Amino acid sequence: MLRIPLVIIFSLFLGLSMGQTGPGGVGSVASNGLWLRADNLSLNNNDPVVTWNDASGNTNNATAAATEQPLFISSSAFNNMPAIRFDGNNDIMTVADAAILDGSTGLTYFAVLRPNNLDNSPRPIMGKRLAYTSTDYAYTWFFFSNNYLNLDLNTSNNRFDTNPTAFSNATNYLLSFNYDGSLTPSQRSKIYTSGTLNSTSTESSSTILNSSADLIIGTLNASDPRQLGADYAELIQFNFSLNTSQTILVNNYLSAKYNIALTSNDLYDEDDNGDYDYDVTGIGRTSATDLNNDGQGSGMVRILNPSDLDDDEFLIWGHDNGLAQAQESTDVPTSVASRFVRVWRASEVNTSVSAIDVGDLDIRFDLSNLGVINALDLRLLIDVDNDGVFADETPIAGATNVGGNVYQFAGVDGDSLSNNRRFTIATIDKIETPLPIELLSFTANINEDKVDLKWITITEVNNKFFTIERSANGSVWEDVAMVAGERNSSSYIEYMDVDYNPYEGVSYYRLKQTDFDGKYTYSNVVPVNFVAKGNGSINLFPNPVQAGESINISFDDVSGTEVLVVLQDIVGKEYYTKLIVNVNEGELIALSIDSEIPAGIYLITASSNNSMYSQKLIVR
Repeated sequence: MLRIPLVIIFSLFLGLSMGQTGPGGVGSVASNGLWLRADNLSLNNNDPVVTWNDASGNTNNATAAATEQPLFISSSAFNNMPAIRFDGNNDIMTVADAAILDGSTGLTYFAVLRPNNLDNSPRPIMGKRLAYTSTDYAYTWFFFSNNYLNLDLNTSNNRFDTNPTAFSNATNYLLSFNYDGSLTPSQRSKIYTSGTLNSTSTESSSTILNSSADLIIGTLNASDPRQLGADYAELIQFNFSLNTSQTILVNNYLSAKYNIALTSNDLYDEDDNGDYDYDVTGIGRTSATDLNNDGQGSGMVRILNPSDLDDDEFLIWGHDNGLAQAQESTDVPTSVASRFVRVWRASEVNTSVSAIDVGDLDIRFDLSNLGVINALDLRLLIDVDNDGVFADETPIAGATNVGGNVYQFAGVDGDSLSNNRRFTIATIDKIETPLPIELLSFTANINEDKVDLKWITITEVNNKFFTIERSANGSVWEDVAMVAGERNSSSYIEYMDVDYNPYEGVSYYRLKQTDFDGKYTYSNVVPVNFVAKGNGSINLFPNPVQAGESINISFDDVSGTEVLVVLQDIVGKEYYTKLIVNVNEGELIALSIDSEIPAGIYLITASSNNSMYSQKLIVR
């Protein structure tokens, strides 16, 4: 399948080892039985959620009947991440009974949610009865009297709560409970909030009783009217009792992702140090028998085999959600052709949040779906001097293919990758090892009275055809032309078509690629401004421009008038507005580009009387 730029790769690699692919780098498909993430769904805002796909690898999907479907919220109070909204009236989701959810000597749940109808009556996060006809529960987790959080294990009589901790509506919570049948009865059951222990209860049974019933989310059972109204961002289950190190890693993953402060062991600060809060994963140890020294999680980077991981030491990393393709060719050492736009950053600290060194490391990158790769071309870049620049660093060679599309840099010097350091992957040969997906570029350029559309592919797999689409407003799209693909190719291929009837003024183009199996993906959106001859124009230079620098604007056929200059992105967000009085034809106007403006494509528009001229500006 041909992949398109700006599509972010989430590669859950399960083929090499099963010990690192769960949330935060904890657990595997064999032990992480349920992983419901709202950001794992591709829905529009306020779409009903029929199926909430399980990311654990066990396909324990949550489903809802036609009259019980919650809504998908594309941007919520959880750090602008998606959420699933249960209305507290008739929204219920069910996970079919599965062995991995039952009969365990250990059990751990995490939930990130925001309640909205707590009223001292039972409001369940989720529950699993012993059987369909039983009134007892294998386990159930719910808010109740005084808005305390309750946990009921094995029977309806073995209940404990978070007294004196009460919970409130319209508040984001990171909650968890842990059951460990190997401990003494008085220590077996625990409830936590934001990483801090709320309460502990005696549990007589050393196992969670096996259940034949389904797991119900949002109520005590399918017919109970006392339902929880809440936004759910994530719900996780492990079929074992997480140790302290593993719990710290999962809490830091959820805390960074959803911007919920931890009250205990808040070790990862890169989410506050440049928003490196995507796919947060880690390794760590609190004792020789309480450790997690191999982590990958939901991302493409796996770190393992630390040579000097001591007690109470952790290495936790995440990325900035930059493009997972080698499209950056400016900020690179001289021997490197280009690097990933995506950058990772690591916190390497102890539980006192002091910088430490866990020793040398093996670092692996899962480069699935990135075309043909020669391991000899790969380079690891580490920002050793921590100045935010890779161009002055020494590239690290020596990558080896360890199976599939996974490439390892073994024994990376622990003094290089240390606390707060950035790192990424690069190639020294963009022809032999391009590292973008398969679409290299898509451009739309005005050519007199038409728009020329060009695109280049590096490789194509199962590619049936391309469709060029255009839009007058960036939201409603129409087809312009269809071009056949090459089906399968590993060669550099240039395509071209023409729009002979472009819209007047600013419009937008994108490329849709469709496979033989019907699947499709989109390119980036490219704006153009088609102005009929004689209507004047503006010119920008330099273009592209670096954030923090200035550009010059010159005006053609504009003189002796007021001109409103506006800088905005392609969805209309304004970053600069200025009224310029008495503009002369050919006059240069300097515009300073804020150093904080994100890299991307922008429009500079100059409006005068009944005329409007726009030009595309690229900020790097």
